[in-house]
Amino acid sequence: MSETPLLVTVSGPPASGTSTLATRLADEFDLERLNGGDVFRTMAAECGMDLPEFSRLAETDDGIDEELDDRLEREIDAHLEGRRSSADESRGLLVESRLAGWHADGRATLAIGLVAPVAVRADRIDDRSETVAELRARERSEAERYRSYYGLEVDDLSVYDLVVNTHVLSPEGVFRTARTALEDVGES
Repeated sequence: MSETPLLVTVSGPPASGTSTLATRLADEFDLERLNGGDVFRTMAAECGMDLPEFSRLAETDDGIDEELDDRLEREIDAHLEGRRSSADESRGLLVESRLAGWHADGRATLAIGLVAPVAVRADRIDDRSETVAELRARERSEAERYRSYYGLEVDDLSVYDLVVNTHVLSPEGVFRTARTALEDVGES
């Protein structure tokens, strides 16, 4: 493996399986895990707001998404430059967020994108009572914000080294595919 610190990104739309895969890969490869959702929750707490209240604010305050993305990018930069205090404690860093592949900007050891049909993903999150129409509306809103903020098309999969359809493979199959890819990258 090269001297470059190991950086893995896992991205995908809601309920595509990013958390499941990120947890398994972090455990398997002894990676520190940075979750964009956790950072968002930390930001909400810093503002003294609960998550639903902060989420509503984020819909109208561009600065929240921008701050979240800045924090993730700073952590990626610090990791790659060897400035993270916990970098010595693990072999690398795994970043899980909707835009993690974009934040890594081609510097990831392996950038993984997960996809699944919207109807399948809506079924997976039925505990949140989000319908297919609501999920599509949320994703259109996110896509517009990312286009406006960064000029990127979130559905452009070319930023990923590996794209996996989590509807086609079981969670175990998704993990085995990603594990094999990461092992292979580590050998090159």
